[in-house]
Amino acid sequence: MTYIRSLQARSRKVHADKIKAGKERGRPPTPAFIVEAILTIKKDNPRYGARRIANIISGGLPPREREPGWLTTLYNQHVMALDFKVTRDLYGRAIYILNIIDHGRRALHWSRATYDPGSQWVAQQLRNAFMDLDDLPEAIVMDRDSTLAPIAKWILPRMNIKSIRIGYKCPWQNGVVERFHRTLNEELLRYVQPLSDRHLNRLLKEFREYYNTARPHMSNEAEPPIRPEDADNPACDDPDFFKQPRKLVRKAWLGGLHSSYRWAS
Repeated sequence: MTYIRSLQARSRKVHADKIKAGKERGRPPTPAFIVEAILTIKKDNPRYGARRIANIISGGLPPREREPGWLTTLYNQHVMALDFKVTRDLYGRAIYILNIIDHGRRALHWSRATYDPGSQWVAQQLRNAFMDLDDLPEAIVMDRDSTLAPIAKWILPRMNIKSIRIGYKCPWQNGVVERFHRTLNEELLRYVQPLSDRHLNRLLKEFREYYNTARPHMSNEAEPPIRPEDADNPACDDPDFFKQPRKLVRKAWLGGLHSSYRWAS
C-alpha cells in the first residue's frame, strides 16, 4: 500500500508541475499592431461587438474542414429566395423592398424598393435581376402572398425556374431571406429615414455592395458572400491581416454607418 500511495503521489506531483508550468508560460501575447487595430475598429464603430470585430480581423485564418450537411447539399443546387421587407418614408408612406438572396453563400442578388409592389413590377425585377446571369437558379423559395401567385404560376415556369411556396404563416420556412431582413433592419433601416423610394434605392445599392463584398459572414468562415478573388471590388477586410504590421486604412460605407479595413500598401 505504501508503494501504491507513493506512485499516486508522484503522479499527482507530475500533473501539478505540468499545470504550474502552463500557468507560468501562459499563452503567447497578442501582437501590438493587432491590439491597436482592434481598438481602432471599436473607436470607428462603437456599435460593433466583440464577435463582429473578430470576424473582421480573422479573414486570414484558414477555414475549418467540415463535412457538408443536407442543407449545404440543398443550397448547392442553386436555390434562391425572395420576399418583401416593409419600411416607411419620412412622410409615413409604406415602401416595399424586394430582396432576392442566393442560398449558397447568402449573397444579396437583388434589392429594390417601390411604393407599388404589383405582380408586373415583381416580374420586371426578376427579369432585371437575372438578365446577366449565365446560370439561372433551379428554384426560388417564396411565400404565399397574392402578389406572388402570378409569378409562381406564369413568370418563373417561363424562365425554367421552379417555385417553392412555403406554408401559410410559416415564415421560418423562408429563413434565409428572413434572417437577411433582420440584418437589413439592424444595419441600415434602423439608422436611416428614406425620403422616397428613389432615395432608398440609392442606399440599397450601396448596402448590397457592402454586404456582398465587405461584410464578414459567419457561414462563410468570416468571408463576405462574394469571395474577394471573384469580386470586381475586392472585400476591404484584408485577408493578410495577421501577417505583418502596417498602417490600417478604413473604408467607410453608407456615410460611415459601417466600415471595413485594409492594411496600407
